[in-house]
Amino acid sequence: MKSFATIMLFFSTAVMLSSCNIASVVGYIATPDPQQDALFELQDVSTVVFVDDRRNIMHPTRLRRVVAERVTNDLLTKEILSSMISPRDILRVSASSDRYGSPIAMDELGNAVGANVLIYVEVQSFSLTNDGQTANPTATCDVRVIDVLSRKRLFPEDGESYRVQAMVKNISPHRLKATGEVRKLAEELAENLGDSVAKLFYGHVTGRLGENLNRK
Repeated sequence: MKSFATIMLFFSTAVMLSSCNIASVVGYIATPDPQQDALFELQDVSTVVFVDDRRNIMHPTRLRRVVAERVTNDLLTKEILSSMISPRDILRVSASSDRYGSPIAMDELGNAVGANVLIYVEVQSFSLTNDGQTANPTATCDVRVIDVLSRKRLFPEDGESYRVQAMVKNISPHRLKATGEVRKLAEELAENLGDSVAKLFYGHVTGRLGENLNRK
C-alpha cells in the first residue's frame, strides 16, 4: 500500500508539473509579439537614401549601395512611400563631387537629384569579426532625416542623429575562411543594416528579444 501511495503521489506531481509546463507554453504562445511603432513618419514626397562612408569603413564600397537599396526597397514594399529616387543617382553625384576634393552639403546633394527629403545614413562601424577568428558580424550607423528645401533636420528632433545597430547571428566559423563566404556574409550584414534603418519608419514586430536600436 505504501508503494502504491508513493506511486500515486509521484504520478500526481508529474501531472501537475506537466500541466504547469503546458500552461506556460500556451501562455507564451498566446502572448502577442511586442510591437515597435514607427519612430518617424515620412511624408510621401520625393525621397532619397544616401549612405555616407567617407572613412571607408565598409569594404567593398559597393556595400553602401546594398544598404541604401535595402532601405529604399523596404519603404516602397511596405508602401510607406509611393516613389523614391534611386540611390545610384545620389551616389554618382557624391562620387563626382568627392573626386574634386569638395564634398557637397547634404541639402545640395538632395537638390542635385530632385529630392525633397534626404535619409542620411552615416556608417560608424562594420566588422565581420572582433578578433580575426570568431565570426561576429556587427555594424552601426547614424541616421538623420533632412528636409532638403528648408535645410532642417526632421529626425531626430532632440539630437544630432539616431544610432542603429545590426548583426548576423548563428554564424558558422568556416564562413570567415572562404573568400566567397566572406563576401556573402558582408552583403548579408549590409542587408540587415538597411533593414534596421528602414524599420525606423514603419511599425513592426520586434521579436522576443527586441530590436537593436539605441539612442546615440
